[in-house]
Amino acid sequence: AVQPDTDGITITPPATSTSTTGQTTTGSTTDGPSVTGLVRLKMSKDSINTDGILINFKPTAKPIYVIGEDAPALQGYGVVTLSSVSSDNIPLAINSLPLSGKGRSINLSVSSTTEGVYKLAMESITSVPSGYEVWLMDGYKKDSVDMRQNPSYSFNIYKADTASSGRNRFKLTFRYKVN
Repeated sequence: AVQPDTDGITITPPATSTSTTGQTTTGSTTDGPSVTGLVRLKMSKDSINTDGILINFKPTAKPIYVIGEDAPALQGYGVVTLSSVSSDNIPLAINSLPLSGKGRSINLSVSSTTEGVYKLAMESITSVPSGYEVWLMDGYKKDSVDMRQNPSYSFNIYKADTASSGRNRFKLTFRYKVN
């Protein structure tokens, strides 16, 4: 089992930004701090049908899948499936990656065996400074929500409309606010 680093926040000078596929850095007028922290997300249909992921921010982590640092999402037989997607397109249950002041967007993959109303919730955010905004971007509905202010988002999955689920529906975006 992969044990995430939970020592809290570490502030270091930002590293030079490199381009990746699948995950991007978002611009700001300052580089801001590099962060160590955790974010837990949960997708649910009801109290029984749920799936969760962990995003582990670590300055030394890589945005690609790394054995021993990340944990791949395993396909189960549950009603709902949630995963984050690494920069090399691997669905992950635990995704370790860096977060600097330039920010980061992480693709989320959602799916279900049945159509209906679902909820995506930020269950916890630990040691990520309040200077970082956390936005859930819904590419299907062209909507966004500030997850720090509204940690739960309801959405529909329609079996007849494949765009209502999958790897392109949601992005979790972290932006460093300049005060």
